Amino acid sequence: MSENKEKNFEQVFRAHYQELHRSAFRYLRDSESAEEIVQQVFLRLWEKDWEEEVHTSLKAYLYRAIYNESMNFLKKEQRKLKYQSYQQSREELVPAVDQSAKDLNQKLQVALAGLPEKSRTVFELSRFQEMKYKDIANTLDLSIKTVEGHMTKALRHLRTELMDYLTLIIFYVIYIL
Repeated sequence: MSENKEKNFEQVFRAHYQELHRSAFRYLRDSESAEEIVQQVFLRLWEKDWEEEVHTSLKAYLYRAIYNESMNFLKKEQRKLKYQSYQQSREELVPAVDQSAKDLNQKLQVALAGLPEKSRTVFELSRFQEMKYKDIANTLDLSIKTVEGHMTKALRHLRTELMDYLTLIIFYVIYIL
């Protein structure tokens, strides 16, 4: 790199640094961040063949670069804040949802205990063992229509018993999973 180019760059740096720092500070309201932005702009200028590439006023180029870098910085900070807020709200919800899931499981066990034995067995085979109605009918030596009847009875019973938890289940499925 030519010594003349280095001297020119140093002159530009000394001539514009303070003004550019003030400009970046107006956008960011943070001296350290403004200093970082100005340094990034000058670093990019140094990496480019700036004497050849900058066709407009160098001062206008630098101010536009400061503006663009500052706006990018603010957008990035805004995304960080949104993400942190999301994470914090999610962390606050998870223990409550976990406790509610335990309560729901207990309530489900109580509701299942309130079912007639055949209906409970059919429900457990269908939902917990993931068996098809045809397989349940073969296993319990029932007709498929009888299995469907037991499932209808079980689901109707559970729906009424677990009505309070329905909104929690919907919330859990939508927001947590």
